[in-house]
Amino acid sequence: MSDIPQSWKHKLKPMEGPRWPLRCRHVFAIEDVLRLQAGLWPRDMDDRWAIWLDGDVLRCWRSWTGACVYEAHLALHKDGSATAVMLDVLDEPETYARATSEEAELQRFEGVLSLIRQLHVEAEATVHLPVG
Repeated sequence: MSDIPQSWKHKLKPMEGPRWPLRCRHVFAIEDVLRLQAGLWPRDMDDRWAIWLDGDVLRCWRSWTGACVYEAHLALHKDGSATAVMLDVLDEPETYARATSEEAELQRFEGVLSLIRQLHVEAEATVHLPVG
């Protein structure tokens, strides 16, 4: 098991500073909830985001600064899916230049979440060659 998550988890803090609350209503499929619980952890300088569902709190951090940009409390459903009703966006221009509209910021959030699905697709596409 990789120690990458542990090396990141101690560095990352909950959102600090002013927040811009947005109505989100994003529904997470069971597979996405499982991926979020495992987290997306930067492996090199090209990876810009760390994403992790800790209990019922989803946080997305900029990996270079460690700033928490998105924070949402999820309603976890019995079937394993979840819903984010509200999304807090960091509202601190020195740290994060947020979008000018709610719709545009929610699209940015969706883009960050797509990294979790993209990682899964890449893993499925990896060809494992026999050794020896």
